[in-house]
Amino acid sequence: MKINCIFDKYLYASVYPRDYEVVWTPEMCEYFDEEKGLIDEMRRLFELWANPYYLMNYFKNNESYLESHYWRSKNFSIEDLAKITKEKAINFEDYLYKNVELLDSCFQPLNDNHTNIQNISESKYRKNWLRIYAIRIDINKYLITGGAIKLTQKMKDHPETEKELIKIEKNKIFLIENGVFDSESYEDLLYELRI
Repeated sequence: MKINCIFDKYLYASVYPRDYEVVWTPEMCEYFDEEKGLIDEMRRLFELWANPYYLMNYFKNNESYLESHYWRSKNFSIEDLAKITKEKAINFEDYLYKNVELLDSCFQPLNDNHTNIQNISESKYRKNWLRIYAIRIDINKYLITGGAIKLTQKMKDHPETEKELIKIEKNKIFLIENGVFDSESYEDLLYELRI
């Protein structure tokens, strides 16, 4: 696995190899064929969420999930959802860049029953139905493992968010197996990955 630095000392993102089919499905390769295995998760997410063609296809392919009470109460057409999602994604990315030094106030535990985030724990950052999933390394230091347009209440109830659970667990295991438990041990791992 490769890790890209987004903001030194604060934010990093996983880069999954070309053969990791949890990320690089044939559908996903339509959008990133040249960059497959080179693009980090943060860039991949925000490029997808800004792509009207991807968003229209995503919502059309997931129309059955839009039948829930939550989505019906919004009364959005698929075209509206695509447009609104793109706008929300742009604002989400902008907010993230402007608040990178305050990541602990942005991310919360992945499990809603947990009240505080500890080192090497799963976390999420949410804006409406957009989610970024990450591992908290230490105070205000996160490794983005993926993200999704969340259409269901529980992650396990949709194939895309279920994949995100797999990715976040894979990253957590990778960090633990490489002795990461805080910022210093994480910096040591980054150094080892570069040489």
